[in-house]
Amino acid sequence: MSQLRIYFSSDWHDAASDCAWAVLDDARAIVQMGTNALASMPKADECIVVVDAAQVLCVAHRLPKIKSSQLEAALPLALEDMMLGEASEQHVVPGALTADGKTVLYVLDKAKLRQFMTACAMAQIRVQRMLPEFALLPVQVGEWSLAWDGQRGCLAMPQYQGLTVSGGDAQQAPVALSLQWQAAGNEVQAVRILSTGEQPSAPPEWQGMPLIQQRERFDWRSAALHNGMPNLLWGKFAPPLRIQAWWPTLRPLLWIAVLGLSIEAIGYNLQWLTLAHEKTQIKQSMTHVFQETFGSEVEVVDAPLQMQRNLARARHAAGVADDADFLTLLDRVSDELMQGAAGKVNGLRYADGQLEMEVKLANRAHLADLQARLSEQGLRVQANDVNDSGSEITAHLRIASGGV
Repeated sequence: MSQLRIYFSSDWHDAASDCAWAVLDDARAIVQMGTNALASMPKADECIVVVDAAQVLCVAHRLPKIKSSQLEAALPLALEDMMLGEASEQHVVPGALTADGKTVLYVLDKAKLRQFMTACAMAQIRVQRMLPEFALLPVQVGEWSLAWDGQRGCLAMPQYQGLTVSGGDAQQAPVALSLQWQAAGNEVQAVRILSTGEQPSAPPEWQGMPLIQQRERFDWRSAALHNGMPNLLWGKFAPPLRIQAWWPTLRPLLWIAVLGLSIEAIGYNLQWLTLAHEKTQIKQSMTHVFQETFGSEVEVVDAPLQMQRNLARARHAAGVADDADFLTLLDRVSDELMQGAAGKVNGLRYADGQLEMEVKLANRAHLADLQARLSEQGLRVQANDVNDSGSEITAHLRIASGGV
């Protein structure tokens, strides 16, 4: 994924102002670079703006408890004493927590930031991240890093803190750097110097400040980026979520998901259609057999039920007992009651091929055993109104032959 980096200099005034830029490829190697107005810059998959350190005030401040919904409005008021202008005119972004419980805050001029973002939108440049320049400098434990061109530069400290420094030379350290060094005490052992010019400048010799000259030069165009870096596009300036950036990755997965769901839906529908067709064929076959047996003039509503009832009538007419008869059902149920755990029948009723009885048993296990044995005999058993008193249970059983 290609990346466009734009340097938001303190000299920028409006959309016609030139900005330095660079385009990086997937390997983060520079493939193009130049200086143009925003509208003349090349397009890329991602855009990152690096803000001149001189435009960002970085302070560590101890904040009171503030609701997240009120944080954007409250942060400028928390730093009101440190600002020259109105607090409402500043864009304040929260960063990391320091070891002593303070919050790193980044302050930018809100009007200029809004003007720059509007110019980017007019140039059809979608900015995803905006980073302070000093946040790009690598910082090692116990050290500070200084990007230095011989006269000015930016200082980077742990937890992405930093500031711009100027007014120094090879013999005299910048005043801002000297003040920071004195305030740090023993927390910092050395300052690592990184050159920013095309030709490395002579290493400075600042008294009382151990310096380490880094061979590699610092270039914001190709500096490594990390997820923990502070994004100054926060709050109302936060970029909208971009589905387009994830679309190349999501598209094949979505196609696979849609294809899988389609195949599953087609399979379910085919199975349902097959079962529905088989059910229709069986129903038609039963209706045909019923009408062949009992006459085609008889209206068929439920062939299995009507067939069983007609067979029962035929058996009764011939003097043959039917499975749904009272004596037949009672005989089959009595056998199971006698074989299982001792129980007591409190009431008995027969109607429409169903035998209803109220029984007392020792426990629920005996009831479950009785139901299982009756089911094995081809009977349908339904237990209702089961009352467990602790010493025994009472249940209302409805028993019918398997086809009723």
